[in-house]
Amino acid sequence: MSLPKGYLSYNQIKLYQTCPQKYYYSYIEERKAPINDKIFLGMVFHATVEKYLEKKIEGTEISLHESQDIFKELFTSMKEGIDISWDCPIEKVEKRGLSFIAHFTGKIAYYIDPMMVEKELEVDIPGMDIKLRGIIDLVEKDFTITDFKTTTQKWSKERIKSSYLQMVIYKYLFEKSFDSIIKDLKIRILYAKNDSPIKNQLVVRNANDFDYQKMFDIIRFVAENIEKGAFYKNEGYMCNFCEHAGICRKKI
Repeated sequence: MSLPKGYLSYNQIKLYQTCPQKYYYSYIEERKAPINDKIFLGMVFHATVEKYLEKKIEGTEISLHESQDIFKELFTSMKEGIDISWDCPIEKVEKRGLSFIAHFTGKIAYYIDPMMVEKELEVDIPGMDIKLRGIIDLVEKDFTITDFKTTTQKWSKERIKSSYLQMVIYKYLFEKSFDSIIKDLKIRILYAKNDSPIKNQLVVRNANDFDYQKMFDIIRFVAENIEKGAFYKNEGYMCNFCEHAGICRKKI
């Protein structure tokens, strides 16, 4: 079996590591499932920040009011084309998102000097007939990469550690595509359970050859198992929250 998308991405790798059976339903059978409102909010936030930073690259500063108008327009248009599971009332989700945008424009945006935004890159993995693809949120002129996250609470050390592979992949994609060295890898986490107060957590790290080798090992493992058709269940507590739980349990 070949790779269903013809390439691997961080999201595919993470999903296979979480549960190969879930990967099968999502990428082989292409079963569509609703996304939760937290994921949707993150999507709208990213799209708004992308437009803000694109304008900044052009030399135009967008006001808070303009940024929030962009967010509201995207929130309305994007939710029409997506199946969303609303755990929280829509109005509260939108209000929380507007607060995230206010925090970004008021506390973070001034210090960003963007070079490229939402850049999609693809490279070949040496020694493997595999393409690696990813979309980098932000590369600044000082050659730092930043990935933005929105969530309800501060990230634990374990969650930061489990997400580090994504940043290593971004660094590898950029350096191989542009023959330039990335200075730092940043994860900027904006978090709040309600619309205020919004807090942000900054994680700064970098990657070395050891991290790249570990990344290659993970990519090889995932690709080889997908190609072998190894889609076993990784049963545990999180099965209770899986969107494919119904069909999966019927096959037990």
